[in-house]
Amino acid sequence: MSKQASLSPPRRVHMHALARLLRICDEIRRGRYPNKRRLAEIVERDIRTVQRDLAELTNVYDAPIEFDRRQNGFHFTDPDWRFPAVAITEGELVAFFTAERMLRRIDAGTVEIRLAREAIRKLAALLPEEVVVDLAALGEAISFAPEPALDAAPEVLSRLAAAAARRETLRVLYYSQHRGAETEREIDVLKLHQWLGEWYAISRDHLSGGEVRDFHAGRIRKLEATGRTFEPPEGWNAEEHLKRGFGMFRGGEPVTVEIEFDAQQAPYARERQFHPTQQRRELEGGRVGLTFDVTEAALVQVARWLMQYGEHAIAITPPKLRRMMKRQLTAATALYADDDDENGE
Repeated sequence: MSKQASLSPPRRVHMHALARLLRICDEIRRGRYPNKRRLAEIVERDIRTVQRDLAELTNVYDAPIEFDRRQNGFHFTDPDWRFPAVAITEGELVAFFTAERMLRRIDAGTVEIRLAREAIRKLAALLPEEVVVDLAALGEAISFAPEPALDAAPEVLSRLAAAAARRETLRVLYYSQHRGAETEREIDVLKLHQWLGEWYAISRDHLSGGEVRDFHAGRIRKLEATGRTFEPPEGWNAEEHLKRGFGMFRGGEPVTVEIEFDAQQAPYARERQFHPTQQRRELEGGRVGLTFDVTEAALVQVARWLMQYGEHAIAITPPKLRRMMKRQLTAATALYADDDDENGE
């Protein structure tokens, strides 16, 4: 069980100062025994500033930092100590989610909106550990989401975030788009994750025997407390869970996807990271190839994503993805079979 400082931060801390303190703590925790000069290089400040930061960590946050003369650097005498979490009330979470939802609907062309969007990005960094915000998606989805987002009430998001922070089991009424029906179930919210403007409660589902599933917050019709708490599954890792899919599609056996973009689309592909495991290689004629690892159930979303590039991208592997693309492109072509093509357009 990890330990934290017993007291919450007694005063406001500037965002840059907070980030600097966290970086110092992370470097000391690595066990490399950094000295003041090394820490100053890492946080890009002078030694005097680092000295003040170290004093604040020990005097204000009770950080168990000591200097080891033999190693010529600092270390934690208690390796389980953690920087105290920033306290955010449920009301503040409601305000955060409301602001995020409103900004998503506003044109981001003005300076004021860009500044407001940046403020939301910074506030997201202070959310509890159990709340994961896709900051890259948040920065673009405000006005550049490729399709309308299924909305979720701020009160629902706040309740899910609070349940994740408290490890509280919830009873929810959930509408399954796949089944076309509502089901009542109990869930343990492990993470609240945002992807392209839409919020998902990554949860252990009691109804399915404890499987970890992604529930769209906008499809939760009702939720209530059970009065019970939970412990996360052994070895649970949110990053690994998210990395196995493509977008919010995941499940099944692991597969490797290989895509080739032609010379026209290659510059766009070079500029973007489409998946955390993505590897890029240059090909002849200005083409570019991408490979990334997903799961079989995610191939449906990969095919949808690939369709937008038309003849400028081709699926190389796996064969199942190629068959999907062939079926979808054949069906799409059939929709236009009766069109007059006299002009050759």
